[in-house]
Amino acid sequence: MNEKKFNDNLICKKRILKYKSEKFGRIEDEIILERPLTIFVNNYELLTLMCLPENLEELIIGFLLSESLINNLAEVEDISFKMNRTAANVKLKKEVNFNLFKKRTLTSGCGGGTTFSSLKDCAETEKIKNKFKISAEKIAGLMTDMHKKADCFAKTGGTHISALADQGKIIFAIEDIGRHNTLDKIIGRSLKNNIDLSNKLVFTSGRISSEMVVKILKRKIAFLISRSAPTLSAVEMAENRNLTLVGFCRGKKMNIYSGEERVY
Repeated sequence: MNEKKFNDNLICKKRILKYKSEKFGRIEDEIILERPLTIFVNNYELLTLMCLPENLEELIIGFLLSESLINNLAEVEDISFKMNRTAANVKLKKEVNFNLFKKRTLTSGCGGGTTFSSLKDCAETEKIKNKFKISAEKIAGLMTDMHKKADCFAKTGGTHISALADQGKIIFAIEDIGRHNTLDKIIGRSLKNNIDLSNKLVFTSGRISSEMVVKILKRKIAFLISRSAPTLSAVEMAENRNLTLVGFCRGKKMNIYSGEERVY
């Protein structure tokens, strides 16, 4: 499962017509790449994700973990790619009842987001018991640090970014065209590197929906912090599970929707 990092040609240059200050002009614009990734699990065609074609192994592992097809990395025997990395074959060490994964839900995410998660999955997530605290000032600083790592966004404006952090620094950050994909890549890389997530924070640039909260709750992460807004379902779920949910974290401002006892 050793994946070579694929980072060539993520940004394409095209000549376009631009209108500015009441004038038209031809410029060379930088546009982010989008590619399909069809995932086969034990030779069963599971689904196709639209994504930024890098960190694909992390994306696959994180997605399978988030959707409860696997419980740990030991259950994955091999991941291989073909068709110019637009298809992935995942071989698991266990049998899977794919009848449980035929009902797909189109998520509110970008990049053609799809999930197999059900209301049962949401109900089975446990309350977050972690009581570690962090200052609002530190949260704001970490959000700023994350955005400094958004290289593709800086050039194209066409990606989301998420980051894993501890109370002192950003551990790593990952971009993708889909905000759900960035979380799956965070989860996948953490699993590959055996990172304990119980004392970590996740930062993201995208809107926080209920599906994103479920991904975080399944990993028992105590903090989910975004530059954007949460949905009502996301807030209510976070309140019920004692997740610290922060939105509109911009500059020195933020809204704390739940789990406020962890922020001082």
